[in-house]
Amino acid sequence: MDLKRDVLNAAKFISRTNLVAGTWGNVSARNESEIFITPSGVPYDTLKEEEIAVVDLESGEQIAGLEKASSELPMHIQIYRDHPEVRAIVHFHSVYASVFASMRLPIPCYVEDQAQIIGGDIEAAEYAPPGSWELAKNVSETLKDKFGALLANHGAVAVGRNMKEAIIAAQIIEKSAQIAAIVEGKGKKLPGDDIKRLRRLYLRSYSRGFVKGPQEV
Repeated sequence: MDLKRDVLNAAKFISRTNLVAGTWGNVSARNESEIFITPSGVPYDTLKEEEIAVVDLESGEQIAGLEKASSELPMHIQIYRDHPEVRAIVHFHSVYASVFASMRLPIPCYVEDQAQIIGGDIEAAEYAPPGSWELAKNVSETLKDKFGALLANHGAVAVGRNMKEAIIAAQIIEKSAQIAAIVEGKGKKLPGDDIKRLRRLYLRSYSRGFVKGPQEV
């Protein structure tokens, strides 16, 4: 499994699908001991594999890569340390998700794919300065067992058991935010028991194609 290639392809994908603009946002993947993460300030359309930063998960020190790791490295480290099942992270600044993040409001769970892939409402982590360990802890705690969270006045983060799943989660977060913005509180949220049932169904059955299938994004 070429995690550098996964990170590179995912970075280019979120750029061309408008989940990010410019050099904002970041992507990472991990193995047992290392994190592979997009560098700081390098446009994704020109990004090369050798520019992907490699960081030791235990020490947090960069050990390889031609460019410096993203300034949001603490968030990635914290999530990987607290959530060992997570193997890929996509941090993005899409418009509708950022609207809810700016209001510091959760994205309610109106549709089944949000229940299945994210696990319910997408909560907003408490505000802290970008790149800080305080923000890292806030986001990691907000995720709990879900595959997505909002960063107050900032953007959103999606996670997955591989890069393909993290990308799908990012797309579902933005889609869910769009639906919630249009519904404006007039829709009917899915019942809590249905959300739990749909999440279990996804994790046990539907997600097999994401976790075991081809990883290209």
